[in-house]
Amino acid sequence: MAAASILRTPLGRRVKVIEQGTGRPVVFLHSGVGSAGEWRQVFSLWPEGYRLVAIEAYRDGTGPGVARSRTLDDYADQVHAVAEHVGACVHLVGFSWGGATSLRVAAAAPELVDSLAVIEPEAYALLRPQNTEAYAQIAGLRDRWRTHVRAGRWYEAYEEFIDFYNGPGSFARWPAPRRETFLAVQQAKGDLWDVLFDDRLLRLDALATMTAPVHVIWGSQTSAVDHAICEVIRRPVPHAQHTLIDGAGHMIPLTHPEPLTRALLTGIRG
Repeated sequence: MAAASILRTPLGRRVKVIEQGTGRPVVFLHSGVGSAGEWRQVFSLWPEGYRLVAIEAYRDGTGPGVARSRTLDDYADQVHAVAEHVGACVHLVGFSWGGATSLRVAAAAPELVDSLAVIEPEAYALLRPQNTEAYAQIAGLRDRWRTHVRAGRWYEAYEEFIDFYNGPGSFARWPAPRRETFLAVQQAKGDLWDVLFDDRLLRLDALATMTAPVHVIWGSQTSAVDHAICEVIRRPVPHAQHTLIDGAGHMIPLTHPEPLTRALLTGIRG
């Protein structure tokens, strides 16, 4: 049974974690607009012999730094807290936003990471020197989002955002109470885009020096941007493993938990 606890981070903040099982530690990082609940189905499918720890980046803690001035290292601080908590190196799994954080941790603190799996990581800074078309597309989404938010149009900002990752009309199909709750949570987080475009902390040359095994996972139905970032990441990483999940879009932990769990276990056991 999963249990929640609050950890103190090396930078003196707090982070909530959800734990399940005993054995080899595997740490899971959720997407920027999501929560640790994204891993519920994966946890239910996972075999015994592992200590699963899902980081809850925002809820029930002081949060990762100060809004509007956060960096990837504020999120990496939460992973450091978990590594101290379990007292061992970890297998690190990062989805979307969490994938960008995972890349930063593996590059900057390789002694903490036994293996790394990234599921369509939003490490958009890496696109600029490698795929200008994909970079322009995601930068355009960022800029339109900011234009909507500055005008107080939070619904419009997230309608385009959610539809970009999930297909046209996705946000409108959510039940109204779910949309309202979601928008309230996102407004409290503020603007998180700059973290993903930070080319000081997300660098291709750092990927080439990674020592841990790296597994890049993406869906066959994902956006051109997400496909491009996965291709960019796996090229410079020595001996990177990659898995394409047939029929999946961006939200793989929610829509395709069974093949995702199999892929993650293959990377860890291998």
